[in-house]
Amino acid sequence: MPLKEQQNSKHPIIFGVSIIVYMLVTFFRAVVIVMIVLKASRGMHNEMLSKVATAKIVFFDSNPIGRILARFSKDVAVIDTVITMMTIFLTFGLFRTASVLIIVAIIHPYMLIVIAFAVLCMYGVYKRVIGVLNDV
Repeated sequence: MPLKEQQNSKHPIIFGVSIIVYMLVTFFRAVVIVMIVLKASRGMHNEMLSKVATAKIVFFDSNPIGRILARFSKDVAVIDTVITMMTIFLTFGLFRTASVLIIVAIIHPYMLIVIAFAVLCMYGVYKRVIGVLNDV
């Protein structure tokens, strides 16, 4: 298709709309992940606080308050940083995989047979390796 025809057609509009939709979906995904992580962090903190508040005096004799506070902050920091980033990477990978599969299914549906075979092979390798990884 010549450049003049591409500029006069609906291709730039479709491309622009798809970029805007992508940006909106990415923003909403980030908001949802942050809300989920905040809820998990709040729930874990409340649960830890209730367990420590109802602990027996022996627990406080063997664990100084500084160690308890350090453990609280470490666990909350792990949820706020590590789990948030891993969740973002996981959802990004899942959405990318789903979009590639949809595009492949639309363009060349026979490739889905090859993809299904590859998924079965990866599942077989996973089942064989998971036992070894658990032993390590």
